[in-house]
Amino acid sequence: MSALRALVAVLALGALLAVPAAALELEIDRASDRSAEFAQRTCDRDRYCVRQGVLNCRRHSPRVALCRIFNERRTPVQGSYRCERLIRLSLDPRSRRVPVTGLGRWHC
Repeated sequence: MSALRALVAVLALGALLAVPAAALELEIDRASDRSAEFAQRTCDRDRYCVRQGVLNCRRHSPRVALCRIFNERRTPVQGSYRCERLIRLSLDPRSRRVPVTGLGRWHC
């Protein structure tokens, strides 16, 4: 009987420690890391891209962040210049993944 009580106590404690989906929040550091990965993949597809990165991220809502990324390009005709873009990231409460859910236009 004491083993059953211990099991019930462990399950009750687990239920109390589980974070409900409404309480989840996307951390800015995590959004920034995900944005850097996205900027890297964007740069990898552009043969004139020489550098990329994240300028800043800000919270839009508890599960949504807006981040500004950049790609620096160097072409024979246009020389060196930088393009920036705003991207939207959102935390999926079920999978805890952070997909890019919106893309702004490039501004060069």
